[in-house]
Amino acid sequence: MNCNEVSEDISLLCDGRQASREASLHIGNCQNCRERMNSYAAMGSELRLLASLQNKSVFSEDADCVAQSTNKFSWWQKGLTTMRISRLAFAFMAITIVVLSTGLAVIRARAAVGPVLELKYKLPPTGRTTLCVMTTDGNPRSNHCGGTSRLPSGLLLFNARLISTKEGRAQLGIKKTFVPGAGSSPVSDFEVAIKDVPEELVSLESGQKKEIVVPGFGTIEMEGTYLDHVPALLYSPDEALDPKPNEFRVVSPILVRDNEVIVNVDGSSSIDTGDPDATLMFYVPNEGRYLICVRPFDGAEEGTVHLGQVKFSIEGHEYLLLTSMPITTADHVWVKHEPDFKPSERMVRRSDARDDDPMFLVRSLRKLEQPRIEHY
Repeated sequence: MNCNEVSEDISLLCDGRQASREASLHIGNCQNCRERMNSYAAMGSELRLLASLQNKSVFSEDADCVAQSTNKFSWWQKGLTTMRISRLAFAFMAITIVVLSTGLAVIRARAAVGPVLELKYKLPPTGRTTLCVMTTDGNPRSNHCGGTSRLPSGLLLFNARLISTKEGRAQLGIKKTFVPGAGSSPVSDFEVAIKDVPEELVSLESGQKKEIVVPGFGTIEMEGTYLDHVPALLYSPDEALDPKPNEFRVVSPILVRDNEVIVNVDGSSSIDTGDPDATLMFYVPNEGRYLICVRPFDGAEEGTVHLGQVKFSIEGHEYLLLTSMPITTADHVWVKHEPDFKPSERMVRRSDARDDDPMFLVRSLRKLEQPRIEHY
């Protein structure tokens, strides 16, 4: 629905009747309608003033409960009858209060998930800072961070693993090695590359800085800070709500087909920045993979994007992809379904190549269409 179509449902609200579900969804997703709703909410000060004028300054102790009940009824009655703003404004204000209350409940729930450890480390000689977050729940999939850095002088491999936490102090296991030479090739399997590298134990307090010496390379400055919640993007905790102009990101995706959830991958994220053909590969067991690209490609059907939703129709079915954050600044994507795709046959890294687990990643379409997918 568009804003003009919603205006008919607004008329229903003015008459005290319920708006349609489609109109409600539009209002929740439309910035203009939300701004209108917020402007009505700003009128709450007048409502509070009117309610205050109805209050009596003195109550007897025995009449407290009755007086309070009467006041509440009078306030709502005032809102429905003699207020100087429209009933629509009053209805929108009530909706806004509910929405804001729900938002506060979500914030409290997320804050209870922590703590997590945010780790920053600076690489010489440029001082470039890498930032990631490790959970403290012992989950081997999210209690470590690291990777490879290709530098002019060679290839650096670095991995930090959170072993334990106690009284604000973290025990980390650090693996680091440096392969000199400007022509050093990137590794195809990071876990295999660092498997035999000795692990150094490091104790780190929140806010404390430590220097990690890497033979043949230099010193890495590392700092840890505890957070009381898990960021939406573990490896990009400072990521803004809006995606960058040339960014494609997917966070905790849910794929719905014909109003039925077929896969829900919570707690994971994948981002690609800078690729003109950035593509989401979403693998569903027994369903194959779905390729969702920001540009047209052979055999793909066009879909639409709005914030964290992608809608598309393919093979006679209606699909809805939902994510926890806005996906891209583009308005359209192109989708292709490959039902015969199996990770075990196409993906090189054996630890991720399971046909019975859902998975997703965002990479260049050129890489995902290769006979064997190596870097992911």
